[in-house]
Amino acid sequence: MLAIALAIPAVVAGCGGGSSSNDEDPQKVLDETFNNPTKITSGNLDISVSGSAQGDESGDFSASISGPFQTASDETAFPELDLTANVSASGGGPTISFDGSLITTKDNAFVEYQDQAYEVGTDAYQQFAQAYAQAAKQNQSKSGENVFSQFGIDPSTWLTNVTNEGTTDVDGADAIQIHGDADVGQIVSDLQKISQQTGGATTPQITPEQIDQLKSSVQDASIDVYSGTDDHLLRKLALTISITPPAGTGATVSSVDVDFSVTLSDVNEPQTITAPSNAKPLSDLLGQFGLPGLPGAGGSTGGFSFPGGASGGGGANPAYFKCVQKAGSDPAKVSACASKLQ
Repeated sequence: MLAIALAIPAVVAGCGGGSSSNDEDPQKVLDETFNNPTKITSGNLDISVSGSAQGDESGDFSASISGPFQTASDETAFPELDLTANVSASGGGPTISFDGSLITTKDNAFVEYQDQAYEVGTDAYQQFAQAYAQAAKQNQSKSGENVFSQFGIDPSTWLTNVTNEGTTDVDGADAIQIHGDADVGQIVSDLQKISQQTGGATTPQITPEQIDQLKSSVQDASIDVYSGTDDHLLRKLALTISITPPAGTGATVSSVDVDFSVTLSDVNEPQTITAPSNAKPLSDLLGQFGLPGLPGAGGSTGGFSFPGGASGGGGANPAYFKCVQKAGSDPAKVSACASKLQ
């Protein structure tokens, strides 16, 4: 959820502007939607993904993140958010069901889990906000570019064989629907480019051979972009993809279908985001999983540092996180990993 929250200011910054009609050239609509500097500063976000797999290890998965967001006039300030995540999965492995929320106000942040709010703390949040502001200021040198150009990509190239499907309603807003085939290779290459620039040297490299293998596995992939008829602000982006692993690869599934969408509603309308009441210290939540509290979190005093000696938003103890990865969903094993933090 934090990754999505960090991405919101960037994603919405470059999607808007222009005039339109139902007979507009579809490529022109795409170009104006993804490249116009008009910014989306507030609204309701709804991100959802669902998938199903058939074969020896069949199963279903769904996840969503939704809620209001609002950016400040100071573009270096972290946005206010109230995002709720829901995740469920069933199939060959254990059944998963999770829901929780991330809330950020002007001076604090909160996590809600099992209907209880936990406070990060004003001092800890202030340190995070300062680090975010410093990074944002560095990017202001490219303020004349939209966010996609800053990464050296153009999402309008993700679609081929584009058509204008006319006007439709997206959560109360009239939008032009542009449909096209998804260029899977281009999308994967661009997403890897973003990941490399934001994740550093630890980002796994995808080889051209792997991209070719993925492209040969895709049986059908399409994208629909919904652009506001009056302003060309992005209202929705939807991706549908069907994959059949090639024979002889040892895959335990025969087919995979995935639907992904991002929807923006109440665009540039004021949002009300308030701190939850009766919040407990964040250390209470971490303690449920056998994790130590973060100094400075859950209160208004003290600095914060991460386990393993990293401070101010640096790295964390790799041995601990490897242990947690292996522990999976077993609470006892997760708790035992706390010894790695000593």
